[in-house]
Amino acid sequence: MSKIHDIKILNYQIDFENSKIEMKVENVQEKPLKILFEDFFAFHFENQLPDSILFDIAKGEVDSFALENKELLDKEKDYLWPMDYEKVEDLIKYIEGNNYHQCKIYS
Repeated sequence: MSKIHDIKILNYQIDFENSKIEMKVENVQEKPLKILFEDFFAFHFENQLPDSILFDIAKGEVDSFALENKELLDKEKDYLWPMDYEKVEDLIKYIEGNNYHQCKIYS
């Protein structure tokens, strides 16, 4: 993931049935590339704009996920995002128990 920098996002497709997110991008030499996220549990993209540029994709710590996303989790909990859970600890336990990782996309 460390070779991501100044890459233009052309489009992305979310395949819910197969739990894949395919992102088509273009590097500074205008060479098309593909970034694939497989077996995702949940995702949240906001403020998608044409000509967005990727600066980095970093692995986040699962323990800090709930703290960093407290406002989003509180807002979406009634809509069962990212899942139906009673306490945030239950959500973290599920994420860790299923070996999910947090990927942070900076653009």
